[in-house]
Amino acid sequence: MKDAAQFDLDAIEPLARMSDLKEYRGALRRRLDGEWDDETFTAFRLRYGVYGQKQAGVQMVRIKIPGGIVPTPWLKTLARVNREFAEGPAHITTRQDFQLYSVKLERTADMLEELYSNGITTREACGNTLRNMSACSLAGACPRELVDAGKVAEQLSRSWIRHPLVQHMPRKMKFTVSGCATDCGGSPIHDLGFIATERGGRTGFRVLAGGGLGGQPIMAVEVLSFVAEAELPTVVEAAARLHQRYSNRRDRSLARLKFVVKRFGAEKFAALFQEEFEHLKGLRQRPWQPLTWRRPSEAAVARTPAGLVDGHDGSVAVVVYVPLGLTSSDQLDALHDIAAAAGVSQLRTTRDQKIALLGVARDKVATVAAAVKAIGFDVPAHADDVPDVVSCPGTTTCRIGITNSQGFGLQVEREARGDASARGVSVHVSGCQNSCGLHHVADIGLHGMGKKIDGKPAPHYQLHLGGDATRGVVGFEGPVIPARLANQAVRLLRQAIGPVRSGGEDIRAWAERIGKDGLAAILKPLEGTGGDERFVDWGDADTFVGPPKAKGECAAPQVSTTYYSDLADDGLINLDRNLARGRWPEALKAGEEATLYAVRLLLAARGIVTEDGEAAEAVFARLHSGIAVPSEAINAFDSVLAERTSALVTGSAESYREAVAYFIDTVGVLIARKSAQVTAPVGDLASVLVEVA
Repeated sequence: MKDAAQFDLDAIEPLARMSDLKEYRGALRRRLDGEWDDETFTAFRLRYGVYGQKQAGVQMVRIKIPGGIVPTPWLKTLARVNREFAEGPAHITTRQDFQLYSVKLERTADMLEELYSNGITTREACGNTLRNMSACSLAGACPRELVDAGKVAEQLSRSWIRHPLVQHMPRKMKFTVSGCATDCGGSPIHDLGFIATERGGRTGFRVLAGGGLGGQPIMAVEVLSFVAEAELPTVVEAAARLHQRYSNRRDRSLARLKFVVKRFGAEKFAALFQEEFEHLKGLRQRPWQPLTWRRPSEAAVARTPAGLVDGHDGSVAVVVYVPLGLTSSDQLDALHDIAAAAGVSQLRTTRDQKIALLGVARDKVATVAAAVKAIGFDVPAHADDVPDVVSCPGTTTCRIGITNSQGFGLQVEREARGDASARGVSVHVSGCQNSCGLHHVADIGLHGMGKKIDGKPAPHYQLHLGGDATRGVVGFEGPVIPARLANQAVRLLRQAIGPVRSGGEDIRAWAERIGKDGLAAILKPLEGTGGDERFVDWGDADTFVGPPKAKGECAAPQVSTTYYSDLADDGLINLDRNLARGRWPEALKAGEEATLYAVRLLLAARGIVTEDGEAAEAVFARLHSGIAVPSEAINAFDSVLAERTSALVTGSAESYREAVAYFIDTVGVLIARKSAQVTAPVGDLASVLVEVA
């Protein structure tokens, strides 16, 4: 086994590949030339982190930062790219990504080239993919951690990036890693969560699965009580395969993994997960770099860290307070220079929209803190000395945003400065019910909605109280408040929460105890106030016209040809994996699945619809039903059936494997010939097979 220091992560799978850029440039050219329609290109570009904005003609580009790990040189690249291609500040999100805004569509490929050539990726930052894998805010520095959760998240990202299985799932999946039982990564609200643990002298992870927020919050359930670190990629595969098999592909609003939990119940879901994991164990995965484990020590760490935190290695983590995660290009440049001068090789974005400099020597802390303050950020003496406010962009850029959550969040942040009642009280704001601002899991959460006052539409916020991601507690749903009064509502609620917390009562329990009537009584001073301002949202000048009618891109359109080609590739990969382990029945089953998806691809290109779950024999029969299928495809398919029969007789599957591969390649060639008539990019499918060993 290689020593961790000698292991080259890029030898496993690089985050950025210039081949991704080539594919994106080709797709963009087809869209600009009119060869592809908008839906086809949307499904494609989302997998490359290019997301449509509220404003016409421009895109948000989401940069994937696995585990929040930001090598210091990346800051210069991000500053340069944001300055040259985007408008406004860069934005650190609640998933530790960077988002850059208002990029002209025709310039997106040049922007990606600048990012990719410097090792930064946007691949699978959007779309129905494995999204950015997040980690604890203090990963890499926290004295309590057993392992650096950020590095675990980064390795898992490299284990699965570009894999055909996860390119076109029913819906996105969000994963997190926590370095200890405190679970600062918030596993209960994720599709998959890993919590570092130790059992009987062995180090490994607990696994939770099936959680999520949005319109129907569902908390994850424990599916595996202990797995070794090298088994983590297999756990990811088990989750992805259950998602592909059981999630809803017809109704995208019901297609997250959490609805599989709801469908089967927690106990049955856990059993299905365990069965799938056991079935996949022993099959090849991409190489795994051994983790570095350590003995944790007790230390008080703030729920939302900011300021100076003593690291486990004697250095100091300087956690920079970045209001709502908004930073200019000049500030990114300056942060790079500050970090480089202090000998810092790595920074971390945090789940609460801050950025931490790791490994600062104690004799350089004062200089670093002073320099950070000089560029307009803060390094507080204590985390509670700065407001704890998180927000999504809302209507500033989002197509489906209802309220200007960012404008409101900035107002709350300003008012909280110097307000003693704001100390230690978290406020999370989302511009709609989808919880991108994590409003369900804050002391005070708000999500935007439309409601009429005297028959006229006005922006409002639904209140939520006492949520907690680490405990898997969703906030109590409180009253609905006009947006222009919501800042005053937050102030009144903070004043009421102070004595509750001092008395040791849980905020959620308190809210349940007094109920909506009690909360309404706290907010009674707001009745009859606001006037005509109630019809204008924070940060806006125009009168509110109601929720947007535009369609969002959170649930990317699904193009069946691309989906089928990826799963055909995945089936061929699994044929090889099972043959390598001597699993004969499983290999034949994988070959059948590969063939099935290739046939569905061929039929779809001729306008023939097949259904998920339809028997392979029924789908295969359509090739001989008189439809216009080229003879070369029929011949290649018949060869697959013949070689399968031969394999069952001879006990050798090499010829069968080659027949399956040849059939997939043949379908790819035929689709490519008809590229002007089909609605998805398909080339030589063999060229995109993912290496698994």
